[in-house]
This record gives sequence, structure tokens and C-alpha cells, in this order.
Amino acid sequence: MKWGIMGAANIAKKIVIPAIQRAEGAEIVAVASLSGKEKEVAETFDIPTTYESYEALLADEEVEAVYIPLPNHLHKEWTIKAAEAGKHVICEKPAAFNRKDVEEMIAACSSNGVYFLEAFMYQFHPQHEKVKQLIENGAVGDVAMIRASFSFFFDRSNYNIRLDAEKGGGSLWDVGCYGVHSALNIMDEDVKDIQVTGKIDPKYGVDTTAAASLRLANDVVVQIDCSFDATFRNEYQVVGSDGVITVHDAYRPDRMDHQGKITVANSDGEETYVEEGDQYRLQVENFMSAIRDGGSLESYHQSTLKYLDVMEKLQQGLKQ
Repeated sequence: MKWGIMGAANIAKKIVIPAIQRAEGAEIVAVASLSGKEKEVAETFDIPTTYESYEALLADEEVEAVYIPLPNHLHKEWTIKAAEAGKHVICEKPAAFNRKDVEEMIAACSSNGVYFLEAFMYQFHPQHEKVKQLIENGAVGDVAMIRASFSFFFDRSNYNIRLDAEKGGGSLWDVGCYGVHSALNIMDEDVKDIQVTGKIDPKYGVDTTAAASLRLANDVVVQIDCSFDATFRNEYQVVGSDGVITVHDAYRPDRMDHQGKITVANSDGEETYVEEGDQYRLQVENFMSAIRDGGSLESYHQSTLKYLDVMEKLQQGLKQ
């Protein structure tokens, strides 16, 4: 499948472009940027064609699918334009800021006969299926609680889009969404109660540290924390009546040579499992496989809509 890259964001250059090039059956044939960086990206990754506008890339008949790493507030506009141009779309998370916008994005792709996927890459790593198996097999007894943490610290002396309120900034949208998405992915339950608190930066007006509590339909309590003020952490725990499952590199196992480490501590002692998987590459390959085989991505769409319902309420709660 021939890919076009819409933008020169760091995540594209550092992570996703190399992952697409590692994927079997994928080839990047074009890159577009409005910042003038398209030629630099093309030279670095040996991409044959460059464009100075996204419209020009979408008009390229050779391009079959696009990856959109644009700022959050532009995802809806360019996903719909890509769909209308007949291109399959992987769009960075969050796909949009509410259910209505994502439903319009999915509908645009469907009506134009193309596939859409929000890029929550973590879910393609096999360690999460292992966690589900462990829960199902009773490794920790009855699940009572899930705790998820994702944070990192960065220097705020220079402009950072993560602090731009108009472009979907804030720690919840950037990293807290992983905790919400993964908890709902693991338990597959509706949410019946939501509470949130956070630290709002007085200069930028976005949350730089936040904590949320969810109560699921089965009464499992989910605690999520995220931050731009704290050291790097990316883990979740499933706490049960007879033990704890800890996923140590839950969202970025690629930083650990793609190896996900899971520890189970219960009344029988402690056991460690290591699951290996190139989650960014697997995301691309699963997407292309669905297109090739006429498969469905409906379950991923429903996951996107479900976690966005929660995220929207969390954002509203922070403003109260």
C-alpha cells in the first residue's frame, strides 16, 4: 500500500514514518508539510515526492492511504478531506474532541469507501491481550480497581503545542486519554460515574496535571493520573481480590525494545511475563490487513466513541 504523510510532526519523524517503513507491504511515496520541512523529511527517509500543501498530496493518485499527525484541532477537517479524496486514513489521537465530530469523520470515510483508524497504537501490543487472559483465568481474583499513570516532564520556556488550549492542549488530551482508553479496553464496561480534578496552568489555561476517577457498570473503580509536571511513567495496574497485575511499560514498550513486561503478584507468589511486539508497525499492518481482506474496524470505532464520551465529561469537569 502506498502511503502519504500529512505533516512533519515529531511523532511522524521519530516514530511513525520508520514504523510504516518497517511494515510489510507498505511504502511511503509522498510527504507534505506547510512548514517547509517536507524536503528534509523526504531526504531523511528516502521519500520520492514532496508537496507544499496537503491538498496537493491528496490529489496524488498514487497515494492510497494517509497518516495524519496534524495538531488535534485539524484532525476532523483533514480526515474528511482525505476521505473525499478516496484515501484511507490513520489519524493521530485524539481523533476529535467529541462524539459528534468523530461520527462525522467515520461517516465520511464510510460513504467514500475508505477505512479510518484512530492511532491508539498501544492497543496493538500483545501484552494487553495477555492481561485480559490473566484476568479471565482468575490470576488476581475478582477485579476491584484499575490504576493507570502516564506522565512526563518538559521545559516550558519555549512554545509547545501541548500547552495550546485552542489546539486541544493539556495533559488529559495528550496522555491521560491512554488511561481512559486502556481501562475501557480491558474491562469492556460502560461508565456510570465520573470525577476529575486538576492543576490548570494560569498562563496557558490547560491542565498540566490531572487525576480522574471512574466507576464502571460492574462497580470496578478506575483511577487515572496524568501530568506534564512529573517524571516519565507509563503503567497500569489491575487490582483484584487475590493479587495485582502490573503492566510496566503499558503505552510505550517501544522504548524498551518493544518488550512489554507484566508482573503478576498473588497468593501463589510473583510471576513475570514478557510479551514482544512492535506496536506502531502492528497498527499499520492490522489497518492494511483489514483493507485488503475487507475486514471491519467497527470495534475500534466504538472504542474511540466510548472513550471520547468520557473525555468530554472530564474536560467539562475541569472547567467547573
